[in-house]
Amino acid sequence: MILKNKNSFKEGERAAGLGILVSLLLSLAKAIIGYVAGSIVLITDAVHSGADSITSFASWFGLKIAQKKPTEKFPYGYYKAENLATLIVSVFIFYASINLMIEGYSKLFTLPVLERPYEALAIALVSSAISYLLSRYMKQVGEKINSQSLIANAQERRVDILSSMIVFVAILLTFYNIPYVEGVVTILISLLALKVGFDVAKDSVFALMDVSPSKDIEKKIVGVLNGNKGIESFDNLKLRKSGPLIFGEVNVKIRKSVDVKRAHEIADSIENKVKSELNEIESFTIHVEPYKTEKEKIAIPIRTKKGLDSAVMNHFGRANYFIFVVLNKKTNKIESNYIKENPYKKEAVRAGFKAADFITKEKIDALVTHELGGISFHTLRNNLVDVYKVEGKTVNKVVENYAKDKLKLLKGPTKELGELSKTKIGQAKEEKPSERGIRGRRGGGRGRFGRRGPRWKR
Repeated sequence: MILKNKNSFKEGERAAGLGILVSLLLSLAKAIIGYVAGSIVLITDAVHSGADSITSFASWFGLKIAQKKPTEKFPYGYYKAENLATLIVSVFIFYASINLMIEGYSKLFTLPVLERPYEALAIALVSSAISYLLSRYMKQVGEKINSQSLIANAQERRVDILSSMIVFVAILLTFYNIPYVEGVVTILISLLALKVGFDVAKDSVFALMDVSPSKDIEKKIVGVLNGNKGIESFDNLKLRKSGPLIFGEVNVKIRKSVDVKRAHEIADSIENKVKSELNEIESFTIHVEPYKTEKEKIAIPIRTKKGLDSAVMNHFGRANYFIFVVLNKKTNKIESNYIKENPYKKEAVRAGFKAADFITKEKIDALVTHELGGISFHTLRNNLVDVYKVEGKTVNKVVENYAKDKLKLLKGPTKELGELSKTKIGQAKEEKPSERGIRGRRGGGRGRFGRRGPRWKR
């Protein structure tokens, strides 16, 4: 996991600082022993280690600068300072590699005499072991905080490991007076170091030029966008690397009837999901635009199955059928339609909620109905389905009014009650209090005023 805070940069800074100290100590030790032992190749390797300390300093400096807060002049922060430091790292890798190649070439024609071979062999072996441990540590920290320069340093350490082993073998072979081997192997390793330097330079230059990250990262973000119910479509997805972090932006299309508050909620939801999926995302800007579609799918509750001539039913949750009409918005003509029976029309409770869930699975854009309860309304709105008030007695007429934008968009559930509810309320109003009391006693003696009705009735 990548920690996108100051602690992550502090950890990288400590790793780079340790690399500087270790490289300087190794360089000093190899230079002193190489001078005493009379080993030119060990002195050259000391110079190589000194170059390592300079590259580590570039990483440390880059991570130090990256911790500065964004300013008006640098609103995106100083993250690219780390990419610049990486470019410097690549230059020193080139320098060290070319020096090794030149030294290897010179060893093809000379065979130095060693005065203290055992000390020279020991420091070469110790240098290789320490460089290996340092390389592993810097790679782990670099991958943890996604620091390009630390990873580059870890790669350069591998070259240092190989060069130290080459020095060890070269000193050993020189001790036994075997010519050419030292020079040939040194040239080969220097070529490998040049390739590493080229890869590091390429990555840093691309990052400075706002290169897009890997396709895997882009695919993950597309997956998040496709899985979000709040948006109809998206385009212009752009990602760019800036130091160890990634900045992105995208245009999302949201239904025009969605209010500003809901649109912000959808945008925040997308941003949070993207950041939770990809920890290296520092900022993901979402531009919300109204969604315009060529076709819309409309659901209408109907009484009988007569196609577009079907009569619209007053009830939603207990409608006999639902007709689904696909309307071409450019021509305002119906392209297709089909009818499905309402499987919840006889449900004792929550018929409206179940019917709402049923029609949303048909991926509708709008519902046209006479009335709608609160739970059903919010179920549809949460799925970004627009709800309109019926104007017309048949499906044909309703769709015609819808195409001409004559229908009223409902902002909340209707206040009208169904016929059955009105009948029950009317009966309750006509009932006299004395009749309710008597009925209460006849039904088992439990009235509304107590265990056996009001005391004055006893």
